[in-house]
Amino acid sequence: MKSILFCIPYGGSSATAFLQWKPMLEGHIELHPVEISGRGLRYDEQYNTDFPEMLNDLADQVKQYADKVPYAIFGHSMGAVLAYELYYRLVEEGYPAPVHLFISGRPAPNTIAGRKSLLSKMFGQLQHNIFRKNGGIPDEIAKRPELAKKFREVLQSDIRLMDTYSYKPKQDKIRCPVTIFSGMQDQISKDEIQAWESHTINTCNMIWMNGDHFFLETSRGELISIINSTIPVLSSR
Repeated sequence: MKSILFCIPYGGSSATAFLQWKPMLEGHIELHPVEISGRGLRYDEQYNTDFPEMLNDLADQVKQYADKVPYAIFGHSMGAVLAYELYYRLVEEGYPAPVHLFISGRPAPNTIAGRKSLLSKMFGQLQHNIFRKNGGIPDEIAKRPELAKKFREVLQSDIRLMDTYSYKPKQDKIRCPVTIFSGMQDQISKDEIQAWESHTINTCNMIWMNGDHFFLETSRGELISIINSTIPVLSSR
């Protein structure tokens, strides 16, 4: 039996950011990137107005499968916040917990609670650095003005959405196994990453990747290899 891997886009991206993962995932994993309104295949739809609306949208997509097949969730940066909140939304509504939760490129939520200006600054830095030659967005976007313009619009929308996010401590800790990825050259501190351990009662593995905030692109092979070996191979029912 295959497990579905739901991948949540990071700020400024869409589900297409994960399409190159498909041939690299092993046979027991089925890739399912979720799409956020206003980008990718949902290009013509309106952007979400706030974080709760975006979370509701993603939850509705995942609920179609969550009580039918085993699943894991991966989220990077903004997507990591959505993955964290999505876990609680699903569990609180009675859906089975994921077999694994992958959190990538994001401080633990309690370490930056209430610091909305920091979130804006983080995405602002991304906007200025994202078009660099190595480790930024694909060349086909940077070279096409209409795509670059759309990218900036999406990123600005995500900045506004993240500034509407308000972390609230949870009564229960995460029950499923968790893996935390962080770039060794990222600006997130070690303490902010290790603080994720306080949010779990199951195993919580910290993996330090070579690279900065975009290590999921520059160290993609290593990242996916870890995911392949972490999501369990399940026997057929």
